[in-house]
Amino acid sequence: MLSKKLPSRDEVLAVVTLIMVIGSLTLAVIDEKSRPPFLDLTKFAVGTYIGLLIPRSRSNDSDHN
Repeated sequence: MLSKKLPSRDEVLAVVTLIMVIGSLTLAVIDEKSRPPFLDLTKFAVGTYIGLLIPRSRSNDSDHN
């Protein structure tokens, strides 16, 4: 039986971030008056993506137990 492989969390996050960045930059090009908020949204999306890719420290998890 063929099993479908579900996309990983990182792959889903990458696709969502890519769509958000492309959409925000497209809207920033179309509407010049609203350009700064769309560029801020793009910076936020890329920063969040990079932040979520950084692995968490294991030492902090053991300190709370």
